[in-house]
Amino acid sequence: MSDIDRGTDNDESSIILNFCIKNFYVAWVRVSTQTILSIHHRMVTENARITLSYNDHRTWFLHIRNVQETDRGWYMCQINTEPMTSQKGYLQVVVPPKVIDEESSMDLIVKEGSDMLLQCKARGYPEPYIMWRREDGKDINYNGLTVNVIDGEKLMIRKISRLHMGSYLCVASNGVPPTRSKRIIVTVHFPPMLMIPNQLEGARIGVSSKLECHTEANPPSINYWTNERGDMIVSGSRFLDDKIRTGYVCKMILHISNVSTEDFSSYKCVAVNALGETDGIIKLYEITTVVESSNEVIFEGENYKYSVNVTEVTDYLDGTTGAIYDNITSYVSSSHTLAHSFVLYLILISINDNLLNIV
Repeated sequence: MSDIDRGTDNDESSIILNFCIKNFYVAWVRVSTQTILSIHHRMVTENARITLSYNDHRTWFLHIRNVQETDRGWYMCQINTEPMTSQKGYLQVVVPPKVIDEESSMDLIVKEGSDMLLQCKARGYPEPYIMWRREDGKDINYNGLTVNVIDGEKLMIRKISRLHMGSYLCVASNGVPPTRSKRIIVTVHFPPMLMIPNQLEGARIGVSSKLECHTEANPPSINYWTNERGDMIVSGSRFLDDKIRTGYVCKMILHISNVSTEDFSSYKCVAVNALGETDGIIKLYEITTVVESSNEVIFEGENYKYSVNVTEVTDYLDGTTGAIYDNITSYVSSSHTLAHSFVLYLILISINDNLLNIV
């Protein structure tokens, strides 16, 4: 008889224990219960999964079909010699892991800043090994450590944040395929928070402009805009309230077309959910340009005339100042004289002085 034969709880093949014998009677016995299974050609057990076969009365086989975990244990074949001859063999039944749902955590909703405990129970033989990981493969911030896998039946994370939100897998394995897993979805609730990329936005009359706010909230917040009087802004002919949501993040964009004088004001973006409310203010102001002309230089001679205008431009969008030289006119005689060169020299000095004044 073999010392160990193995199977699984769903094995459709037979477990065969054999022994060679001649001119004697053979009996099969379940050692743990001292139950006689067969005596020579006759089956004694009423278990229909257990059958008997033999080969020329020399080799006897005990077959166990559809092996179950309860079949694990010692089996003995006995020969009625004097004294009795016997041999034992152990049937080891391995069982793939199975997660016990009723003893494991279900999908969980937890408030940000609270502690989170997930639990996973599994059975099988050998006893399953359990580990935790995120379904998306990202690392887990585990109480100050960054890890990819956590061992054990329990996963405890203190002071959970929105970054912990996602699907977690409890994975049970014991070397017997297949490996089993259970998905647990963790949802983190928190009040709205808001970030404004630019609190001051400039625009010129007649052009289009947009104001932008970024919010985070879970459950998802109700987001809207109000004007300086506190009236809610509804999308219409010139205003478009656009929202782009990605998970718990919402990008609020208020488009204003054909900006007019009355549009230069303060606008408030608001986010509200069951846990709280937050808002932020963006000011839309007018971009203006002032043009000033100065420093006209004129030199006239008998056959020539030069005139230079220096224009100073200030753009109130970025506060920069520059100089533009225009309206340069000349009437020069055909002969290039020393006086002509002197006039060019005076013009260059004038331009240089204006540059220094502007800078």
